[in-house]
Amino acid sequence: MFDSIKAAGGHDETRRKLLDAAGEVFADVGYQAATVREICSSAGVNLAAVNYHFGDKLGLYTELLKITVANERATTEDALRALPPEEALRRFVLGMLRQMNQADRPSWNTKVMTHELAHPTPVLAVVVEHMIKPKARVLYGIVGRIIGRPPLDPRTRMCAHSIVGQVVHYVHARPVIALLWPELEMTPQTVEEIARHITEFSLEALKGIKRNSKRTAPKARRLK
Repeated sequence: MFDSIKAAGGHDETRRKLLDAAGEVFADVGYQAATVREICSSAGVNLAAVNYHFGDKLGLYTELLKITVANERATTEDALRALPPEEALRRFVLGMLRQMNQADRPSWNTKVMTHELAHPTPVLAVVVEHMIKPKARVLYGIVGRIIGRPPLDPRTRMCAHSIVGQVVHYVHARPVIALLWPELEMTPQTVEEIARHITEFSLEALKGIKRNSKRTAPKARRLK
């Protein structure tokens, strides 16, 4: 069972069953079409269980969406700052890939987020503010150190989002990749190799951007 669900539910079996069932239902039909009755029926629990444990359907969905975007927190922001930016980038990318390819990651995980991105609910803003934005700032800081720009500089942000795009491609485009490259298996070794490639590929681009910025920067005016 996915560790985040364990953490979210503790030893409460009913709560765990609700999260498991909700994940499957929301993945199949999305938030709007899902019903509390269907979720409770699938979980084999009383209809009032959702209100008791989560307040309502939105509360249950909020908890589930937090699980879908939860990342490993072993490497802290301070630890990454203490590393050379190139190594910090490698660890950041590897951490994302490992989290997205955990062996015990629920099959509904990606589908739930896909539904949310296609039809956003108020929960998305909460998840972004409290869970995604802090991690984005870490990546902005790493990229900014590499290209010599402030973390919130537009160019820094575009570079950071390009890196994230490479990572999530291996998750959201998995059905297409399976047809294009059927022999590719996301083993721990493969994840390491992909992380290394994304890092090397990105570093070459980032260093090129830094060089071009220096060439096009206005020359300092000489004092008369």
